[in-house]
Amino acid sequence: MSATQLLIERNSARPLSNQPLPVEPSLRALVLTCADHRVDPAHILGLGLGEAVVIRNAGGRVTPGVLNDFAVLVTVAAIEGLGSGFELVVMHHTDCGTSRLAGPEYVPLLAGYFGVDAEAVAAKCVTDPQASVRADLDLLRANPFIPRTLVVSGVVYDVVTGIAEVVCPPEPMGTRD
Repeated sequence: MSATQLLIERNSARPLSNQPLPVEPSLRALVLTCADHRVDPAHILGLGLGEAVVIRNAGGRVTPGVLNDFAVLVTVAAIEGLGSGFELVVMHHTDCGTSRLAGPEYVPLLAGYFGVDAEAVAAKCVTDPQASVRADLDLLRANPFIPRTLVVSGVVYDVVTGIAEVVCPPEPMGTRD
């Protein structure tokens, strides 16, 4: 049996809900985290269906693609009349696969992924999750298109202990302006 077949079989055995969920997540939260299979935000953070929007990519990093995703989500929120008051949690983790790309031979790959010049790749701190969360929050704060009222925080999840630690406490984007 293929993985797809197994997953569809599991779904048909236990539908998650027979009630439609609203477009707005109940926690008014958006979680950006890594695509690593060990870092499932629903399990780590105890998220239930309909509580948060989750974006996952390699490293859980703020990239040009994520910024485009944010623009689309903000537009949908505006169309739906959801307004402000959302919180963004950026969650990186220990032993991330992207840390294996720290060598000079991977600089061109990472430069393309992050949308930066090769010289700027080191500032992305791919081997240090605490520093990488801070770097990504600084990048968000520097972006004039991110609403200044958006509350942002940075969290690092330890894949060995299973503990998520707040590295950057929640604060509105405009706090440091």
